[in-house]
Amino acid sequence: MKCPKCKSENVSVQAVTNVKTKHRGCLGWCIWIMLAICTLGLIIIIPLLTNSKTKSKTHSEAICQNCGRRWRV
Repeated sequence: MKCPKCKSENVSVQAVTNVKTKHRGCLGWCIWIMLAICTLGLIIIIPLLTNSKTKSKTHSEAICQNCGRRWRV
């Protein structure tokens, strides 16, 4: 593999992971707390409060060791 910028063959490939975590907003927390107190109690709400959604995507990137240019493979 050659670097498109400097034409060097000193290139390494690595896996890169992007992680995004989505948390509930303040209004969502308040609604869940009120529901728990009024109907089901705190035993049911504890797992719901600690729940967050996580998405991750992995792709490969090549990195030139001479000039430092990165590109997707």
